[in-house]
Amino acid sequence: MKKSSRLLFVALLGLAITSCSSKSENTTTDANEVKTEVCTYSYDNTSSKVEFSAYKFLRKAAVGGVFNDLNVTGGEASEDAAKVIKSLSFEIPISGIDTKDAGRDQKVSTLFFGTINTNEITGKVVKLDAAKGEATLSITMNGISNDVVGKYTLEDANFSFNAEINVNDWKAEKGIEVLNKECKELHTDVANGDKVSKLWPDVSIAFTTTLKKECK
Repeated sequence: MKKSSRLLFVALLGLAITSCSSKSENTTTDANEVKTEVCTYSYDNTSSKVEFSAYKFLRKAAVGGVFNDLNVTGGEASEDAAKVIKSLSFEIPISGIDTKDAGRDQKVSTLFFGTINTNEITGKVVKLDAAKGEATLSITMNGISNDVVGKYTLEDANFSFNAEINVNDWKAEKGIEVLNKECKELHTDVANGDKVSKLWPDVSIAFTTTLKKECK
């Protein structure tokens, strides 16, 4: 009887140890469980910048500038940063043009944009093609809307877009002509032997922004 009791005691002790061991492992797993962080993105106007480069002289020298005023709608919070970008529409008042030369700013505003009857440039994001790294924006001025395709990057909250346009696609030839006539001497590269005043209709445009990111 003593031997049987001893065997029964050992069996019960082994069972108890096995049960405790299993419970301990489960507790450890629960304690080390990693919680997934959820982040949302939304548009932040304070981090946005619209830049451009126009070109003068036969050798096509760049004249850079920015639009200091930018009004954006859309951009509501989403866990998908691309969805935020695709929801954006914008208005760019011509009064905010800044080329670091007040006299030139005034001429561009009145002689170019004034001639084509454009007080603001408007538009919206039409499409993002992640496979090609291309974005399509609809841009409206002079009462004409055209789709503009350019390259974009979207890295976490950071978005950038670059494209080349020809303003004559918006029937802006008269604006180019009037501005070039007024600035004939400034658009003639005499130092390099030019005898012709040239203002190109080509313009490089760039938009950059950093979305607001909140994680919980």
